[in-house]
Amino acid sequence: MEIFNTIRSHQPPPSAQKGDETHRSVSSAHKSSQQIMKEEMQESTQKADTEKLKKQLQEITDRLNQEMNPLKTSIRFGFDDKIEELYISVIDTSNNEEIRKIPSEEAMHLAAKMRELIGMIFDKKG
Repeated sequence: MEIFNTIRSHQPPPSAQKGDETHRSVSSAHKSSQQIMKEEMQESTQKADTEKLKKQLQEITDRLNQEMNPLKTSIRFGFDDKIEELYISVIDTSNNEEIRKIPSEEAMHLAAKMRELIGMIFDKKG
């Protein structure tokens, strides 16, 4: 009996254990909501930065094309939103027909599909 009473005296009362668990769950829920808000703010900042960068790249391609016009070259620059990359088109100036695109249309389509698949595999929300 002495051993049993000694063990009981070293254990915290049941009400203290439940209160601690409740406090822990509330504080962990609070931390997770703060963390979620922080992550959402970071994502929105990244999206704004990405949009700003896309706009800058589009402006750069427009300026490059304007600079190439007086030279009467057959090279045009562009920006693809799907793959978020620059591309170059070689144009036949006599009939305005595209001779070659670097990277090719197929490569750009493949890159867009791969980005989509990677997004599905590593979806943070799912």
